[in-house]
Amino acid sequence: MLRIFLLILMLSSHSHAHNHGHAPLWQQASGWPDRIIVNPGKDATTSFSVTWRTASHVARSVIQLVPASADTRFDLAAQTYKAQMEVFNLEHMQTDAGLHHSSENSLLDSVHYHSFTFENLTPDTLYAYRVRGERGKWSEWLQTKTAATNGKLSFIYLGDSQNGVRSHWSRVIRQAYQTLPNADFFLHAGDLVSVGDSDLNWAEWFDAGGFIHRMTPAIPVRGNHENITVRNENGRKRVRTPFWRAQFTLPEEKNLSSSLQESNYMVNFADTMTLFVIDSSTKTFTEQVKWLDEALASDKAKWRVLTMHHPFFVADKFARNKTDIKRKAAFKQLLSRHRIDLVLTGHIHTYLRGERSQQTSRTADSITTASEIMGPVFVVSSSGAKNTNLDSDIDEYANDKNSLLQISRHAGNTPMYQAITIEGNSLNYRAYTGVGSQYDAFTLTKSAQGNLLTEGKAAFGEQRLFTNTGKYIDWYDLR
Repeated sequence: MLRIFLLILMLSSHSHAHNHGHAPLWQQASGWPDRIIVNPGKDATTSFSVTWRTASHVARSVIQLVPASADTRFDLAAQTYKAQMEVFNLEHMQTDAGLHHSSENSLLDSVHYHSFTFENLTPDTLYAYRVRGERGKWSEWLQTKTAATNGKLSFIYLGDSQNGVRSHWSRVIRQAYQTLPNADFFLHAGDLVSVGDSDLNWAEWFDAGGFIHRMTPAIPVRGNHENITVRNENGRKRVRTPFWRAQFTLPEEKNLSSSLQESNYMVNFADTMTLFVIDSSTKTFTEQVKWLDEALASDKAKWRVLTMHHPFFVADKFARNKTDIKRKAAFKQLLSRHRIDLVLTGHIHTYLRGERSQQTSRTADSITTASEIMGPVFVVSSSGAKNTNLDSDIDEYANDKNSLLQISRHAGNTPMYQAITIEGNSLNYRAYTGVGSQYDAFTLTKSAQGNLLTEGKAAFGEQRLFTNTGKYIDWYDLR
């Protein structure tokens, strides 16, 4: 009898280790729904999607939705919808290039991802929703709002979170939320995590964002760290991590190839703004350039924002490989054919902001430049704990004769976030450090002649560099 008891105990312990042994509590899947996130639909005024995760024994999951109200029992009017479900094998992943064995997730069980897209909603309306995992195991009621059609819009822009996500990046995204709590969405400009097929890395990202992911729609941009290397009988290939489409539900562009679905898309905010999302982590860009060219030609929004992970406007001498050169050649040509107001990127792990201008004169307080000589405003930003020292190179980093780009503001050794608000003919941009202090500021104002750029006082303070800020130890020791 004792031997039988010990055998049962050993088997039980082995099973427990297989499921959870080396995983922290906030990573483990269960019958309760977790990793809940809201993404906007293609028309952000009338649609949004919700995605969540459970353990694999939850075969059927549902979501409830109701217009939020001040009534105690607002939930009595909620409608229930059956969610779509995807089986996700963490150790043996199905990718765009075939099966991939992930050593990052060894001994982790399969999970289920669930999703639902709401359409034909009322613009500028606060909705309450909750999701269910195992029967009786519901999330809390959460509130999210559809975008307005009245010309007003605000959002947070975050560059690479990537390293020290749970330990360091959490304070930046939460400070950003405090700065702009009613933001219409959060833009994550690529390299959300360091290892694209690591369930632990994604667990950190979701835990760091917490309820922000669940209530403010997220617009993620694929970065190179959302790629993984697949090795099989067909050779070696870099492809998008399967986590991407499993845990985000994003607009699909039916005319694009399957490998670009949900990482190359656009989101419309009525006539106020269109956000164009490019997947710059591929090696060829012909298909995306054609799509973007056609989308820009037909777009009627007052403001146009382009985002991709890799900046395509840096000087040729800083290009790291042939893909950088091809990307620049592919997308720079669109700037001469179409109006783009703002280009938001990441990748370099620093902060810089510049304009295409031949006639710019900065004064002690402000600068005003007509758009026909200025062109788009370009930004690189990083919100995570990995920083690149460009102090000695910044004067020539983007001052390329071909792009006519001039750097107006730079910061090193400084994680940043940006709050952007649009109201009618004005776009206000404010960049903040992780402690909420304003570091850069400008306003774009539309006129009959084009955009006018007026810089705020924060654009003229002392620049933060590696030489005048605190000690920096490389990110490898972050935990």
